[in-house]
Amino acid sequence: MGFHFQKKDLKWLIPLTLLLLCLPLLVPSAVAEELPDWLKEADLPVYEPVELENPDAEPLPLGDKAVYKPRADGFLPDNAGYLDSTLSVRIESRVIKDTRMQFTWIRIADPSQMRCAPYRSFTSDSRAKATMISRKVQGAVVAINGDWPASKEKRKHGLVVRNGDLIRKKDCERYDSLIIDMAGDFHIIRHAAEADYAAYEGNILHSFVFGPALVIDGEKVTVDRKKKMEDAMIRHCEGWHGAQRNVLCQMGPLSYLIITSEGPEQKKGTGLSIDEMSWLTYAIGAKQAFNLDGGSSTWLVLNDERINTMKTKNFRIVQDILYFATAEPS
Repeated sequence: MGFHFQKKDLKWLIPLTLLLLCLPLLVPSAVAEELPDWLKEADLPVYEPVELENPDAEPLPLGDKAVYKPRADGFLPDNAGYLDSTLSVRIESRVIKDTRMQFTWIRIADPSQMRCAPYRSFTSDSRAKATMISRKVQGAVVAINGDWPASKEKRKHGLVVRNGDLIRKKDCERYDSLIIDMAGDFHIIRHAAEADYAAYEGNILHSFVFGPALVIDGEKVTVDRKKKMEDAMIRHCEGWHGAQRNVLCQMGPLSYLIITSEGPEQKKGTGLSIDEMSWLTYAIGAKQAFNLDGGSSTWLVLNDERINTMKTKNFRIVQDILYFATAEPS
């Protein structure tokens, strides 16, 4: 037996359909409701998944040097990014909370295109401009500063892996750790002890010891000032105040975002605190977000040239960089 509707039975469907269509406009999402006012009004860039022409590129041999040089015609005008069959870099600028910021969207074909390089070695305290390290690599398309893996004054603890090689493995309960596995996926461990590292069963491509974590598994990280360990970590990176910052995010499989902000070191700059940056990465939809070294160590390098804080010359030499390379044969 079938069901038959008369015209009068359909009248109630019309207002119901209109209500359902308007519902997203009438009821803000839970995320929008809980955001701070300054972020609700911000002109945030939007994550747009990228399909590469050659998403099945051959993996690159691991190491600190690039394998192929980028195409000269792949770099976009006005420092807008880079594009070839295996790598997409799109850079957008915004002013958020009176702070100039750059959003660098990156899509790679293979995890081996995400690479690290030191000035001399990952166990050496030798330092240089990030642009100098980038040129030494001979193929870094876009690069940022790393996390000072070998500083005698600060860095004696934690799990440090670069390009698949173990550099150091010790307790590091004061800092958070970011592990990037061989698939290019991010895993964040808060206040990592050696037992936490031992419990991780995956193969590691890179790991960083700095932080703090900003977003873990899509959830905003809230730092409790009453906890001494967290308070010490936040104070170390001037977390309660606005500052220059570099944040590394994963948006999806082999898709990443670097957020580079100015701070009080620049004229008219205010910078974002750690909590504000945590809100920002959460609002923009990061799956994982991790704070790297900031202040005058904040570098964003495109085609071997610095493109952040162009109007000031405040910078600090660094030990290492994280960079993205093409997998397209030269």
